[in-house]
Formats: sequence, C-alpha cells, structure tokens
Amino acid sequence: MQIIYPPLVEDCFNYQQEKNGILLEKSQIYKDMVAAGLITQTGMPTESALENGMIKDFYEEKDLSFEDFLALYPIFINYDADLFQQIDGFWEITLDFKNELLQALAANVFDYDETLQLQMYLEER
Repeated sequence: MQIIYPPLVEDCFNYQQEKNGILLEKSQIYKDMVAAGLITQTGMPTESALENGMIKDFYEEKDLSFEDFLALYPIFINYDADLFQQIDGFWEITLDFKNELLQALAANVFDYDETLQLQMYLEER
C-alpha cells in the first residue's frame, strides 16, 4: 500500500532532496512538520506558519492589482508586464507563453522556489 502524503509534505521532501541530496523518510517529515506547528494533522498549513511566512499560501484572490499579483508570484517580475492580461479578475498569460514556461520547467532551468511558484500558477490554468 502506498501512502499519499499532503502536498506540503511532498514539497518539503522535494525541497530537502534538491537542497541537501539527503534521502529522508516522508513519514518523519510529516511528523516533524506537525510537531513544529507548520501543518495540522490533516496536512493543512497552520495560521502561525502562514503568518510567520514559513509556508506560503498561493491563493489568488480575484481582482488583484498587478503589484499584488507579482508579490504572490515574484518570478514574473523578470518578465514583461505586457505578457499578462487581467481576464475575469485573474492575471492570465497567452498559450504560447504558457508553453514556453512549461518547456523551461521540463528543462529544469528554474530554482526550487521559482519552480514552485510556476507550478502553483499553472496548476489551475
């Protein structure tokens, strides 16, 4: 039987793998994150972890200003603002730009934080 861990545990596991190259047990990461008050037993971030910036919430509210959008996804600061258009209250990109980002993700050209930001942005699009 394969255990499915919460996304935050998976993210922490992947981050530790990339940064340290150490093989850790996901079960221990889960226990440590709960004990440290980063996540609840159901895998949700705690208010404390969110308030202290230990876990970032990528919830994108409708009608964000472009500056607030860039604060949520700072990787896009590196791109021309003309690539973005607010549609139905959300900042969207062209299909060509999306494909360009997906190719760059597949080629591993971004660091961990940039990759996570792009994955979160593209997840719902």
